[in-house]
Amino acid sequence: MATGREIFVLSGGGSRGAGQVGMLKALWDAGITPDLIIGGSVGAINACFMASHPTRHGVAELAAHWMGMSEETLCGSRRRVVLNLARRRPYLFAADRLRRLVSDWVPTFHLENLTIPVRIATTDILTGRAVFHDHGYIPDLIAASAALPAIFPPVTLPGPEGPTTHVDAGVAANVPLSGALDVARPGDRVWVLDVTRHATAHRHLRNPLDVLIASLVASVRSREEPASPAEVEMHRIKLDEDFDCGPVFDFSHTLELFHLGEATAKATIDQVRALPVAA
Repeated sequence: MATGREIFVLSGGGSRGAGQVGMLKALWDAGITPDLIIGGSVGAINACFMASHPTRHGVAELAAHWMGMSEETLCGSRRRVVLNLARRRPYLFAADRLRRLVSDWVPTFHLENLTIPVRIATTDILTGRAVFHDHGYIPDLIAASAALPAIFPPVTLPGPEGPTTHVDAGVAANVPLSGALDVARPGDRVWVLDVTRHATAHRHLRNPLDVLIASLVASVRSREEPASPAEVEMHRIKLDEDFDCGPVFDFSHTLELFHLGEATAKATIDQVRALPVAA
């Protein structure tokens, strides 16, 4: 039985982030609740919501929000792409819809005011390294964490040595595990809610924008993960990579992803509970 903290790590993964909702439901149903959450990209959105609604009812509310998600909800109309290109902006979609969504979902603006501590992962565009934020303005931090290069605008954030520019967390690591292992202590238990997927088959691409988005997403790969510190348990809940839910902004499989994530998490929890207890 765990005697330390429960730490949740929520990966990026676009619309596959719905799978984390099912995983969170299974964890809460099993009485496993987080003392700290680390999130990157879509995982940062789920992390901040649950940190402000840390109950089983909160999981149900998160699921209801996800059922209303669509590409237009998140990005706006694709007609805006033409305008942004014509004005030579360094992105296809503005982040105003994403920021509005975050403000609607999360009832506080500052990360340090959440009920459960959260670390949001971003990538410093100059160094290419992951940066983990435990305080700051949530809409800015999530906009940076989900700023897939050329799709959404990069975000300038304050830093100890002055402002720095940040993009999607997945550029450095699509599973922001180092943000947990940096602060983990002996006795802690880390649960990795991993909904990432490497494309393994050709997908029909309908237009140049689909090609660009697919190419950028393909460039965001999980890096070699850091070693787990001694006496820290780590358990990975991995969404089935064989399940293809379409492009990164395709939200038509949300309900299926809920069920798949929940089933996967339940199986992992059962396996963990079947392990012999250390003396």
